[in-house]
Amino acid sequence: MSDTDQAIRDVVKGASVVTIGLFLELLIAFVAQVVAARYLSAADFGGLTAGTALLDIGAILAGLGLASGLTRYLPRVETGEKRMLALVTVVLSLATSTALGVAVATNAAFIASEVFGNPNVTVSIRVFGAAIPFATLLNVAVGGIRGQERSTYWVLVKNIVHPIVRIGLVVAAVLYGADQAGLAGAYAVPYVVSATIGLVLLHRTLPRTRTAFDRDRIEELTRYSLPFTVTGVSSFVYRSIDIFLVLYFIGDAATGVYGVAYAAVSFMGMFSTAVNFLGSPIASRLESDGAVADVMAMFRAVVRWLLVASVCALVPLGVFATDFIGVIYGSKYAAGGTVLTILAVGFAVKNVLSIHNSILEAVGRSKVLSFNSALAAVTNLALNVVLIPRMGIVGAAVATTASFLLRDGLAAIQVYLALDETPLSWRATRSVTLAVPFLAIVWTVVAPATPGTVLWLVGITGVTATAYVVAVLLVFGLSETDVMIIRSAEEQYGLPLGRVDGLIRWLAN
Repeated sequence: MSDTDQAIRDVVKGASVVTIGLFLELLIAFVAQVVAARYLSAADFGGLTAGTALLDIGAILAGLGLASGLTRYLPRVETGEKRMLALVTVVLSLATSTALGVAVATNAAFIASEVFGNPNVTVSIRVFGAAIPFATLLNVAVGGIRGQERSTYWVLVKNIVHPIVRIGLVVAAVLYGADQAGLAGAYAVPYVVSATIGLVLLHRTLPRTRTAFDRDRIEELTRYSLPFTVTGVSSFVYRSIDIFLVLYFIGDAATGVYGVAYAAVSFMGMFSTAVNFLGSPIASRLESDGAVADVMAMFRAVVRWLLVASVCALVPLGVFATDFIGVIYGSKYAAGGTVLTILAVGFAVKNVLSIHNSILEAVGRSKVLSFNSALAAVTNLALNVVLIPRMGIVGAAVATTASFLLRDGLAAIQVYLALDETPLSWRATRSVTLAVPFLAIVWTVVAPATPGTVLWLVGITGVTATAYVVAVLLVFGLSETDVMIIRSAEEQYGLPLGRVDGLIRWLAN
């Protein structure tokens, strides 16, 4: 088996595990969020949303990009260096995150009143500020686990332990009759648990031997990592600064509505997250061996199904957005339907284009990535300031989608200019020719005739997704890579394909 085929198998295998884990995480987190959203007022839920956003930016700043450094360097360094690198990054992250967390928690009232202009979110800021060190250490642990290519550990920490602890605490808080502070604690405490378990599992993946402190290697990792702080902050800006600006310009109730829409669309992000989880470290390993062509072939093989999955997800989250929010979260959040549609389109494009960021990361272009993110962040901030006062939360959604297109579109161009090729080949993307008429028919014919109930939404989503996948297979068939993956699964897991085997051969011709 060629290195390319083996890399594709590793990515698909890892992506399968991560996808299952992400789905479980999102499902559990989704239920917890629905419970919180229905229990709290829109204003209190807006405060909770602002607090979680503050926790995200705090973890990014305090982490210094070291999680990304571990992801890239652990697959590349000698065995004895792995433990030394992990230990140093954990110690550095702990020191910076503790200082920042204490500063935020002790100045929560000032931040709420003077920065956000809303004293009602003080309690959320204080609780989530205290959780910043644990969120930072969780990111470092996950970065190290990615670098060790241990997808099952990642799933255990991020997708199982964290959301299960969260939903347990959220339900307990609701049953106990807790206020915003209690719900904030239910969201914050899981970071303590998952960070602890994540660090233990990272420790288990590392070799027992450890080299002495290598100043040059640490400086090399740090120089590579620091631009990811800019990347992370910039990513936060175009992902979450709209939360703070909606809070500032419109109020906490609108923040709650927007937060619901943004959380709902996060289901779409699991496709690219799953692929890029192992795609980045495996690409880094291939690139270190001089096999850049294998990197491109690997991503070209998966982009086709990223596109197909994104189109299928556009049905419930794009076409039926208003019904989806109204049925799941309640009528008080139904105003977020248009926002969800706009964000769903942005996430669909992001799913496909985001693989270019992993390619740039693998070939060591961290400064290019930070430039792209910074430019997208500035654009997003400017658009939000202009559009939110004029268009409300719809303007925030437009700004976020535009920043996705700018950042990932730039990465696509830069990959082509740097490597003189692209994973977006015609064979990989041609299914989009069926996507446009497919979505048009669902929007104009199916949607008006569909009752807005849970059973109908689930049924129509299943039927339309199946129809689109079948159409893609009948028109374009299976590629050699698709067949290779199926045969690998058949061999590894002993799958009895039976009559399906004849269909596979027919579709492959």
